[in-house]
Amino acid sequence: MKEEDSLSNNAELLLTKRNTFSSVMFPAVCHQFVNAMGKDTLIPSSSLEESTRISPFNVVAKRRKRRWIFFHKIEYSTYDFPLYDLLNSNAVFESELEETAFCSYNPESTYSLSGKFGVDIMKDLMDANLSASDKVTISAKLGEVNLVQVADPDNFMSELMTRKLNMNHPLVKQIRKSKDTVLCVIRGVIQTTDNAEIKRIQDKHLKETMSEKCQQIKQVTKEGGNESGEISENKKKDITLEKGTTLAYKVWELKINAENGSIEPIMTAELEGGFHHSTMDDITTDGDESSTSPTEQEETSVLQHLEEQLQPLFDLPEAEGQLLKLALLKLMTCHSDVVLLSKLLVQAETGNLKEEKEKHNELIVNKAETWTVATSAGIKTEEENVVYEGETTPILAAVAHLVDAMHDVETQDLEKLCQCNDEQLKALTKIFKSAVSSSVPIPIDTETSPALEEPADGILSDMKLTVYKDNGTILPPETKTHIHECIYCILHCVS
Repeated sequence: MKEEDSLSNNAELLLTKRNTFSSVMFPAVCHQFVNAMGKDTLIPSSSLEESTRISPFNVVAKRRKRRWIFFHKIEYSTYDFPLYDLLNSNAVFESELEETAFCSYNPESTYSLSGKFGVDIMKDLMDANLSASDKVTISAKLGEVNLVQVADPDNFMSELMTRKLNMNHPLVKQIRKSKDTVLCVIRGVIQTTDNAEIKRIQDKHLKETMSEKCQQIKQVTKEGGNESGEISENKKKDITLEKGTTLAYKVWELKINAENGSIEPIMTAELEGGFHHSTMDDITTDGDESSTSPTEQEETSVLQHLEEQLQPLFDLPEAEGQLLKLALLKLMTCHSDVVLLSKLLVQAETGNLKEEKEKHNELIVNKAETWTVATSAGIKTEEENVVYEGETTPILAAVAHLVDAMHDVETQDLEKLCQCNDEQLKALTKIFKSAVSSSVPIPIDTETSPALEEPADGILSDMKLTVYKDNGTILPPETKTHIHECIYCILHCVS
């Protein structure tokens, strides 16, 4: 191979790696931004490619995964379609946008490679000889970011209510096929006001590791090897975001009359949009009981339903059940393993799982425990491939539900759960069962008091459960989320 061809290939390799890095760290930074600035109101951009489709007035599909007790797990899909392209009259909206200063955001954050984004980071940094115990520091110099949103919401709502959706539009037809999918419109975006930078900061330990590795490469080269591996020490891990890159966005759900295409934007969080055959005056979601607040008796009944869904895990032989419990506790120490396992289970549930086992072994930290859980769900892992065939069984659904819960809980809270002793786990189980199903204060007694000590007390604090030692009660949070249910789900299975 000619020297210029070799240099060209190395340059292409660097560019590919750099693009991969951007796809990894950009969503991590957006996720962190939303957690810090508007966890309950903002939706993070999931990739740089997606961010180019996120603009005010564009449409979004909100899909509700019906796995949880009183709450939906939500996924959003963005499209490069402004809403007016989907209306019978495709004239642009008269409503104007306003741009206001939002904040300055320049964090320097350390990400654990055993955390939720660890798998993707490891895929990009394999040449650095990293392990899941390592951490990577990322500097995000985004500078001033602005909020661009609809200037007059009332005017925009009135404008929408005079227009009708084209029910024959191909995208509308596809979205209507799923009763759990809601059409939304983007009403505001958070964007960079100038070019911004995200880069990886090499820590001293990692530099020494890579330096030693390169010295080894040089020694091999002297003995007749290939010195192309030396590229790993000098490879940059940074990206530049163009001015106007969208970090996060917020939407209005749309309530649409399926018969004539009439539109009503939903402007309050308590209500839901969707396609309906009822009149527009009927604001409740047809056939969706989750739109009304359940009574305490109904909450108790639904909790029992959840426990019934998880019952296959308790029906396993005692030895196998104990092995599964220990494997789950070990997995929670490495969130990246949970992320990988969750992806495999999703594929198994959709009947589309056949992958090379070794491809996953390169990234899995706790191999024995990961494959133990997968095998318990019915996935075949003995040979070279990871395979699941046939319908979703109760045990697969139960394991998927549990791993789904572990996936959604933040890394630091999974780590705290792993550090709790048996008494603390049992105490937390009683507390979260009561907190999920009721707003009644929980008494501090011999069964719940172990949760007041570290690290269990940290979970109570993170989940907004307030401890009043003076009157001996624990008050459930004012606003409950599906994460409270996730934690109860985990505790129910491992305590």
